[in-house]
Amino acid sequence: MRSLIENHVDDFLEILTYEKRFWKDFWENLPFKPITENYASSFSNFFERLLNISRNELTEFSHDYETKKESLKEELSIRIRQHARDLELSKEDFVVYLIAGLGEKDWIVVDGKKEKVIVFDVFSLWRKGKFDNLPDAVYQAAVHFRHGENEGNYYDKSEIFSYLKDEISRLNGTDILQKVCELLDRNVPYYNWTGFYLMDEEGMLVLGPYVGEPTEHVRIAVGKGICGQAAETKLTFVVQDVTQETNYLSCSPHVKSEIVVPIFRNDGSVFGEIDIDSHYKAPFDERDREFLEWIAQQLRVKVVHFQEFNRRIKIAYLDSYVSYLLSEIVKYEIPMSVDLFIYYEPEKVPENLYKFWRIARKLPNAYVGKVVVVDSVEDQKVVITSTHGEYTLTYEALNLSASDIVYKMIRETTPYISKTLFEIHQNATRFAQSFVNTSLITEYVLKPESDINKTFYAFLTGITAGYSGSFNRAMFFYHRNGNFVFQKAIGPRTLEEAQELWEAIEDVELNMTDFLETVSKDFKSEIEMLYKAKAIPAKILNEFLDGEPHIVNRNILPTVADDFDITNEFAIMALKSGDSIVGLLLADNNFDQKSITDYQLSVLQNLGNLMVLVIENRRFLETLKERAEIDALTELKSRRAFEEFISNIHPNQSFSIVFLDLNKFKVINDTQGHEKGDEILRVWGKCVNNSIRKDDIAFRYGGDEVVLILNTLEKSDIEKVVHRIEECFRNSTSLTFSSGVSFYPSEGDIQHVLRLADERCYRSKLFGKIEFPSQK
Repeated sequence: MRSLIENHVDDFLEILTYEKRFWKDFWENLPFKPITENYASSFSNFFERLLNISRNELTEFSHDYETKKESLKEELSIRIRQHARDLELSKEDFVVYLIAGLGEKDWIVVDGKKEKVIVFDVFSLWRKGKFDNLPDAVYQAAVHFRHGENEGNYYDKSEIFSYLKDEISRLNGTDILQKVCELLDRNVPYYNWTGFYLMDEEGMLVLGPYVGEPTEHVRIAVGKGICGQAAETKLTFVVQDVTQETNYLSCSPHVKSEIVVPIFRNDGSVFGEIDIDSHYKAPFDERDREFLEWIAQQLRVKVVHFQEFNRRIKIAYLDSYVSYLLSEIVKYEIPMSVDLFIYYEPEKVPENLYKFWRIARKLPNAYVGKVVVVDSVEDQKVVITSTHGEYTLTYEALNLSASDIVYKMIRETTPYISKTLFEIHQNATRFAQSFVNTSLITEYVLKPESDINKTFYAFLTGITAGYSGSFNRAMFFYHRNGNFVFQKAIGPRTLEEAQELWEAIEDVELNMTDFLETVSKDFKSEIEMLYKAKAIPAKILNEFLDGEPHIVNRNILPTVADDFDITNEFAIMALKSGDSIVGLLLADNNFDQKSITDYQLSVLQNLGNLMVLVIENRRFLETLKERAEIDALTELKSRRAFEEFISNIHPNQSFSIVFLDLNKFKVINDTQGHEKGDEILRVWGKCVNNSIRKDDIAFRYGGDEVVLILNTLEKSDIEKVVHRIEECFRNSTSLTFSSGVSFYPSEGDIQHVLRLADERCYRSKLFGKIEFPSQK
């Protein structure tokens, strides 16, 4: 058998052994006339173009060719001879010459001595980066030669199909089948008729959308022709030469080959078919089969079962947390593409994937990029792409809860997206915090040991705390005899006190749980001393007594503003049970001068409504309970509690002891009486309790002596606590105290360390400063 492919690349590369000025002579003396002459005549200014070839580039090609030529040698011939019948090789009317030519045109058909010669320029293919595709390119040239074409360039099927897969995955709407036809017709050179046949209720294949010449075969019975056989057997039919097929319905004399792929429903029945006619013989290979079967798989979601998928998208309800996140994301105006990789059985698709599908449809700044049907349940995923990066949620991630998905994205996305999500999540948490606080307070109120005084302060703390309502001040009034009588309040009394409080917040990390666990049931706020016994006539608030929160400018209610030192706007809410008014809440931003926000009003309303329930259910039935470990006068922990503490110290525990002692307290008792002394001690206890941190403990050791157990060994932390006590006590009484510090266990056992603190406290009286252990 004669050689179908003659490889003369090495012969042509001999040109590299010549100086460029001799390249024309080299070419003219090549022993392949008339092939080389006819090839050269196919180009204008051939020899000028030849001399413009870069020697370095041609040399680089020669090196690549040398390393790969043996592996490609056998494959070149096999690829064509596999289709010997379809390409009519028995005619022996053509041969393929492999050369290193100008590098401009992949192949040209010229006359040889006895037959046509397909001159294939391997150098041209190499320059396109497709050298490894040489067997495919040579076969493609043979196919087009048989179609009557005399020249051409290689087109990479794999690239075309990859591009088309991407385009098809982006299609949506009711005309997807027509769009698929148009895409294939525009982009695949040998797809000369592309269309769909759809199975009707009578079991006939009915012509659907198509691109190409009109056909008379608008209805085809199952089993008739290539289409009918594919529907009957449920198999893909690839016919490289329709003249060899006995059961063939001719559509056009131009059709030389055909491929038909069934489209299935999920129950295995045939929904329809993709039908491709080609004017070329033997143009199809496994890549065509895989590509068209891939399209058929995509259509199971996009067309066949789309109604069911669409139904599930619509019922993929978004909870309040997700809804809030989305409403906030819109404000950032970040455009997002959402690509969905989905299994074709709708019941096996994670609920969260449907939610992302719905979100991408509805969110103004998002859109569905691609919908790709995958072959495995575990291959399902969502890919979110924005200008700030790409993030993939795997099948495993899609089965997490919404909060876990957000947490995962915050940890793993790009810094900007992570920061944005965290900010939104933080705001969502703030809004949810009021509900959390009401829940915590409710749980506390239902406990047998709950205390009404502590409960009301918890409400006011929820209104003012930075982790909740963030008002500067909050006040509660009882409704009695047509007046709102002031009862309780939380917040600073002056701007200076507010600034000190804000500084103190750095050292005190509180939430509602901390408050309920750490604050004494007998806690009282110092601000209450300013407004004790004051009242607001209910009649001047008539327009605000509907049970809703209202923002009121001080000019609207000047007497209220003056009585309670309100400098700007404030919020009020009548606490109503049915038609009965039981109390009033008043809150303001007196010191930071910030405008009252909708969020703050929401917190006020939520906590206010719960306060109504508490008032109605308890109505001050709670009586104060003294526990043995609380000193009745100072409200500090007692000496008995201190003894119990030191007897239960954990072996690995470390802390500092601060011994405090009032200066000249005996003089006050002797000159002003014990009643005045008790008053001083009460203030002393309040200042201590209000100044220590949540992890610290304060004990009344005896008389005017106080022992602090501070959960720190840092000198600066200790100084902060002592200075806060000092500031509070000096402002309230103009008195001072002495303080000595020791460290446990570094300075010995607990009794020794306590004695050292006492001794240093005595030394403090002499020098007027906090006495720490001396530095060695």
